[in-house]
Amino acid sequence: MNHAPLLLVQSSFTPSTFERVVDVMADIATIVIALAIIAVGFAVIYGALKVRKMMKDARADFEPAIRNVNLLSDNVKALSDKVRGNVEELSATVSETNVKVRRATEMAQARLQELDALAGVVQAEAETAFVRAASTVRGVHAGTRALRRLAARGDDDAYAGELDALLDDEGMDEDDETEMGVMPPGRRGRHILD
Repeated sequence: MNHAPLLLVQSSFTPSTFERVVDVMADIATIVIALAIIAVGFAVIYGALKVRKMMKDARADFEPAIRNVNLLSDNVKALSDKVRGNVEELSATVSETNVKVRRATEMAQARLQELDALAGVVQAEAETAFVRAASTVRGVHAGTRALRRLAARGDDDAYAGELDALLDDEGMDEDDETEMGVMPPGRRGRHILD
């Protein structure tokens, strides 16, 4: 399909008065709208500047509070670090004291064992000394009885020299016999801590 070229022809059309008024009014409306948009733009810029100033003022008002909150946070952190250090130091001291108490307990137990052994030796020595003393007393008692019997028989010539011999004897010899019934008591396994 073949079309003929399109031609534009300008006509000399004169608009009517009403059309001119409408065109002028449309132009005025366009200018008013443009001015309104410019006014709104200025109002928005003015509002933004005012908000910015308010934010600066608010920041200036809240800046001491923010600074105080930051200082408080730093102080709490420093206090927390100090408490943590003190707790660690206290824990180390408790551990060290625990070791020292255990060592002292072990030393005390060792000394009590030594004291128990010493008490056993002292008790054995005391028992031996007591047995010897009892034996000596019994020997003196037996000697006294023998002397009394000899003194009672003093009239008899057979025994006259025997009393003098007993009195001149300075001590017991190995061949002297005495009758003794004292036995050391047996140790029953007593312990100093029992």
